[in-house]
Parts: sequence; C-alpha cells; structure tokens
Amino acid sequence: MNEDLKRQYRDRDRVVRAMASDGTFRAAAIRTSATARQAQERHRADPGGALILGRALTAAGLLASFLKGEERIVIDASGDGIVKSVYAEALQVGEIVGYVRMNESPAPHATSALGRGMLRVSRVLYNRAEPVTGIVEMERGDITSDIGHYLTQSEQVPSVVLLDVDFDDEYRIIHAGGAMIQALPGTPAEKIFAAYDNVDMLPRITTLYAEGQTPEDVLRALVPGDIEIVSQTPVDFFCRCSADRFKAMLLTLGYDEVAAMDAENQRELVCQKCAERYELTAQDFAEMKATLLAQRN
Repeated sequence: MNEDLKRQYRDRDRVVRAMASDGTFRAAAIRTSATARQAQERHRADPGGALILGRALTAAGLLASFLKGEERIVIDASGDGIVKSVYAEALQVGEIVGYVRMNESPAPHATSALGRGMLRVSRVLYNRAEPVTGIVEMERGDITSDIGHYLTQSEQVPSVVLLDVDFDDEYRIIHAGGAMIQALPGTPAEKIFAAYDNVDMLPRITTLYAEGQTPEDVLRALVPGDIEIVSQTPVDFFCRCSADRFKAMLLTLGYDEVAAMDAENQRELVCQKCAERYELTAQDFAEMKATLLAQRN
C-alpha cells in the first residue's frame, strides 16, 4: 500500500469495535470529521448547532456499531436551550444522517445547548416489529453526558461515552469523533477503576486525530490490557431519500392534496434529514394524479 493510500485509510471516517482480550470490556471508537462537517454544511448549522449535531451523529455511529447489518439507531433529543432538537440516525453498515433545529426563544435558565428536556434512543432491530425505545430526562443537555446516562440507566452496566467536535478559526468542523467503553458482566471492580483512570488521562479525541492517531490507537489507550479488533466499518453522511421516495409519500396524501400542490406550484421538496432538494416537474404531478384517479376507480 503506497503512502497516499495509507493516509487516505488512516484519515477515513470509520468506526472500529473491539473487545478486551480477557472479556472484561467492549468498546468502540469512531472518527466522524468529514461526516460532521458535511452535516454542518448541508444544514448550514451555526457553531452551537453544529457542535450538538456532530456529537449526536458520532453517538449514533458508536451505538450502531454494536448492531447487525441494516439495523439502526435513532437518537432524538429536544430541550429548551438554544438548540430546540437534534436528530441522528445511523445504520450498522456505516450510513449516518441527522439534523438540528435551533430554538428562537431559549429558556432564560438554560445553561447548556439543549437545556432541560428529554432524550430518546431507539433501536430498530431485525427481530422486533417495533423499535426498542428508551427515554431519559437529560442530565446536562450536552448529548455526551446524556448518552452516558442513558446507557447506564437502560443497560445497567458501567458505561463511559466520549464525544468531541473541533472547529477551525472560521467555525468549520475540522475534527470530530468519539469513543465508548462498557464493562461486561463479571468485570472486577479494579478493572473498572482502571478504565475510568484511562478515560481521565485520555487527551481530547479530536486532539489525537489531529496528531494523526487512529480509532485503533484510541481503543488501545482506553481499554485496560490487550484488545482484539472485532470489526471496522467506513462511515459517511448518507441519506436514502430520493425523488421517487418523495413521490411515493405524496401518493399517500390523496388526490385532492396532490392536486392542490400542483395548482399552487409547490414543486420543491426538501429532505429534513439531509437538506437535499428535489424539484418535481409537471409530468411528475400528472403521473401522480393519474395514479390516484385510477385508485379511486
């Protein structure tokens, strides 16, 4: 592998999952620099919104890494701070997407980005007809602490989550990433304390990435003892929206609604998750109305 390819691989957004060799911990580390930056640009998020969105996307990618195939994680938080809500969705295969909404009138008492509110985490799994959802009251409204609180409450195992986003002088995201470590059942207390010590001594993850370190390096610094790499998956900001999907959704509204949109020349559709814009044509509306009339008959 030549040096250019090595550098591209090293700097590629990806999530790496590992187990402690002695079976005491499972952990994951993720780089989301390009993913978070694309989300910031697509949604034209200001620094406060981009920070929370970047953390949420990173958290979703970490949690999804422990799922299977196209199972997915959805993180949805809303509060009364400067950030009204943040949504992040990630598939185990590496697709991550999300958006942030700002609050026009944040509460005077809000001391964090999201302020007071609720955090909802849903797992969409193959063997469940409905998502498995957990809801907790946010402790700090910063996503990082709140995801850690959620994991401890929902899974009843000691968990530490680190989420980090860094900006350049023009408030453009340059590095983003995170890590998570969980003690598995039967882990001795001294091992858990050693993991907490590692967390305390670990520099900011964005600093490590800026220095050229990798998710594997982060895992080796985080997990006490030797580790075994279980999997690694490239990650990207990716949405499955399309013009055809939007048209299929419009068909569920019925003929009158679609005809009204056509008459009012409402041709532009915008995906909430990724901000992609689709311009429907007169032919698109003619085909949809013909389909809906045929269904009436």
